[in-house]
Amino acid sequence: MTDQHDQNAQPLLTLYLVRHGETEVNRRNCVQGKRVDPPLNERGQIQAMYTGKRFKNIAVDWVVTSEALRAKETGAAISNHHINAPVSHFGALNELEFGDLEGTHVTAGYNDLIIRWDVDHNTDLAAPGAQGESPADCERRAMPCMVDIAQQAVAEGRRHVCVVVHSRLIQIVLASMLDGSLATMEAYKQKKAAVNVVNVLRRLDSSMWPFNCVAREVSSVTHLPEDVVSRVSSATSLNSRNPKDERIRFETDASGILVLRHL
Repeated sequence: MTDQHDQNAQPLLTLYLVRHGETEVNRRNCVQGKRVDPPLNERGQIQAMYTGKRFKNIAVDWVVTSEALRAKETGAAISNHHINAPVSHFGALNELEFGDLEGTHVTAGYNDLIIRWDVDHNTDLAAPGAQGESPADCERRAMPCMVDIAQQAVAEGRRHVCVVVHSRLIQIVLASMLDGSLATMEAYKQKKAAVNVVNVLRRLDSSMWPFNCVAREVSSVTHLPEDVVSRVSSATSLNSRNPKDERIRFETDASGILVLRHL
C-alpha cells in the first residue's frame, strides 16, 4: 500500500511503460505474441511519431525495448529526441507467447483465453500448444528483468526510463508492480501507443518487485490526435463477428517474411 508520505515523496525513478504502435496484425485483429514480429504499419508509424513528440521535452535517461521490431521502431521514435540516452533491447521483455493462437484472429480462441485469465483469474493457465505461456510464466521471466532495469537505473542516476514493450506484458508488469497480484491485469488494458507513468518511490523487502511505487497515468493516449487512435480491438470483433475472420492466419514463410494466409 502507498501511504500519503510516499504519494508526495520525490521518486527514485520514473518508469514510462509504453505500448508499441499499430501493426497490420493489430489492424486485422489477429494475435500478436512473442513469435509474431511485424513492423509498424502506416498508422503505427504516425502513432510512434506522436509518442516520440510526447517525450521531446521530458527528460529520458535510458530507452529500453523488447527485441520485437514493433517495439524497437516505437522506441526509436522516442530516442530520436534523446540522442544521448542509451538504448537497450531485452528478450525477457518480449510479449507473452500465445502458442497455437499466434497469428490467428482473436475470435478463434484468444478472447476465450482472455476470459479465463481476466475474469476467472486463472493466471497459471498457459496458452494452448507446447510453446504457450501463462501470465504467471511471463511474470516470472519479465519481472526479474524489470528489477534489474530499475536497480541499474537507480545505481547509475538514471531517473527517467522509457520501457517500450507490449500490451499483455504491460498488464502483467503493472499488476505485479502495483498490486502484487496478476488478478488485477484487466484493469491495465492498453491502447496502441499508450503511455503509462509509474513513480518508483522506495525500496521494499519483496522478491518479485522490491520497490514501492504509484501509477500516475495508465494507458494514456492523450498525445495522439483523435484520427490517429486505433479503433480495432478484441471487443469490437465480438460485436461484429465475421466467420471468415477465423479462417485467416499470419505465418512466417520460408524466407522469414510474415504473410497473411487464407485457410
